[in-house]
Formats: sequence, structure tokens, C-alpha cells
Amino acid sequence: MAKRITWKEGDLASLKLRDDLYTVGQMFKNSVMRFYDVKSVDGVWTDLVLENSMILFSGYVGKVVTQRMAVEKLMSTTPLSLSDHERYWLRPHVNFEGGFPFRGADLIDTGKDCAADYSLVPALKADLKLSKSRDVIEKCELTNMWGDEDLSDRLCRHFDTGINRDDLKFEVFPGLWTDRESLRPLTRRLPAPLR
Repeated sequence: MAKRITWKEGDLASLKLRDDLYTVGQMFKNSVMRFYDVKSVDGVWTDLVLENSMILFSGYVGKVVTQRMAVEKLMSTTPLSLSDHERYWLRPHVNFEGGFPFRGADLIDTGKDCAADYSLVPALKADLKLSKSRDVIEKCELTNMWGDEDLSDRLCRHFDTGINRDDLKFEVFPGLWTDRESLRPLTRRLPAPLR
């Protein structure tokens, strides 16, 4: 059962992904959480040092993530330092032409301290195109909020297969990846008919 964890910038939380898989998330400003390439089968973290651990990604998370996934607050030996994972984001466009609700995105910068409101900052690069910005589209995360189930799906898939990416990009950027069928079922980041 998850414990009630109060959001405090820089704190680490042990996150239960399933009965035999746990990872660590670090809390930042504005509901941003960073996820590391560390795992445990029992949620016991002795001598946890994150300085040399790869950052998987950062994302905006809903309270449901700490309410349902966080099982313990951990002592942080890692100083809080923001990276490009928390600074540069893809802000998706609302699709008014029918079909999937988001299509395409702008590259935005929420600042060195991750404090700017992503919905209000001007675009660094507007209307990204795959032909010119594929690397940026693959590297940066969408500003869309993560819930507990879709986040757990993504992290479990990473730890099980090594694939670390947001399935929402299949729809926001059609043609970005060609392996959709081989990955089915996709994560709950997408509505059931698209998985």
C-alpha cells in the first residue's frame, strides 16, 4: 500500500511499479518528477547513489503518482540539480481537425529552474516537423501529464525490454517510429483502441 508522500522539491520516492519491480523518482518544481535507471525487486534501497545513474526521463505527473505508486520517501544523497530533461519540453498542439486530440508540438524552455508555466512560455521552435527535428522530438518529453498506470507501463517496459519512450508520440507525431505493431500492447498512455 502506498504511503502519503508530501511533495517537496528534491525529495526521492521509492515507486512500486509491480510486485517485483521498484524504481526511484525525484520530485522537482511544478509537478515534474525525474526517473532514474535504477531498479529493485523489493523496494529496499541501501547505499542508493544516483550521481552515476542515467536519467531515463522527466515528466509532469499527477498527484495520483505519489498517492498510488510511492511507497516510501528516501533520503537523498544526491544534490538537486536540474538538467535539460526538466528544461526543454514538447508542448503538443490541440488537433481541431478530428481524430486524435493532439497533433504536432512546439519546443519550449521552462527555464534553468523549471519554474516557467509551460502553457504560457513562447515557443523556442514552433510546429516541429519530423523531417527537420526528429532528434529533438525523440529526445524531449511531452508536457502531457502522466498518471500512475501509464507511467508504470512505461517504466516496466523500460526495465523489461530496454525501450524507453512515450507511446503518445505515435499519435502526436505520426511516422516517428515504425515498430508500433511489434510493441503491442502499447502503454496506457494511449486510449484502448490505439494500443
